[in-house]
Amino acid sequence: MEKVHGRVKIDMFNRHSLRTLWLFVSIVIIGLPGCGLIQRDQTPEEVFSLALSGIAGKETLSFEGEAGLRRENSGLFENQFKFEGKLENHDRLTLQTRLPGEVTAVGTGIQTTAVKNNGQPSGFSASFERKQGQWMALSAQHEPLRGSLSRFNPIAQLEKIDGMHKTIQSEYGAGRRTRTLRIELAPEDAKSWAVTQLNDEMNAIRAEYMHRAASVKGARKEKLVKDLEKVWKQGETTMQQMMKQASVQTVYHLTVDRKSSLPLRLSSESQLSYTDNNRKSNKEALVTDVNFKSYQ
Repeated sequence: MEKVHGRVKIDMFNRHSLRTLWLFVSIVIIGLPGCGLIQRDQTPEEVFSLALSGIAGKETLSFEGEAGLRRENSGLFENQFKFEGKLENHDRLTLQTRLPGEVTAVGTGIQTTAVKNNGQPSGFSASFERKQGQWMALSAQHEPLRGSLSRFNPIAQLEKIDGMHKTIQSEYGAGRRTRTLRIELAPEDAKSWAVTQLNDEMNAIRAEYMHRAASVKGARKEKLVKDLEKVWKQGETTMQQMMKQASVQTVYHLTVDRKSSLPLRLSSESQLSYTDNNRKSNKEALVTDVNFKSYQ
């Protein structure tokens, strides 16, 4: 009886040791890199980094988007338009805008049909090339749209976001095949970026009007150049004063394919709060929405 009792103790010890061994092996296996048994969910920062790396490695892609300006708390958009783009040879990008059929001029209530004489939708295009990590406009220096259109390059936006202070969080409600990130820029970085974009657009507008003034002949030319320079300086001073006290909040939403880690959609809202010359508080938001497709 004593011998049987001892064998029972040995069997119980062996079973306990076996369970401990399996637990140890399981922990080791889970910790091994590259093992597909149990995979750790990627952090939001890792998802963003993979999305940026994925799009940076593509030779060609295309996208379609739309943008609009919303003032105060109104749900109505002003200056709304659509745009599309195509990346070729990894570093060459063409952007094409397409205005809606009817446009209401801001503050006038007058509608104009945005259609060319041949019946095709009006718009404009610009080409950009990535050189040493920077997107350079290939259009003439005097074209005013080269500065404004660059802000709607979603690839450049993702690259810019990467170098900024920000918070990235996962959003719930995404499908099984996608993940959606909420990316909020630090207010200081968002404001600095907005000022840079506004300065680029102001400089582009100045170059355009100076180019037109240069084509004027006779005594009117000198006076016209002086008047334009005065107006531009006044506008620049007003903008700088406005932006000094302004606050900017910029939030992006990035939807990523879980399998390929490639961006599928990038939407944003950049809200600017400022006080105008009449000491009136104003709010306006630039809203964009881009869908990526045709990766190669």
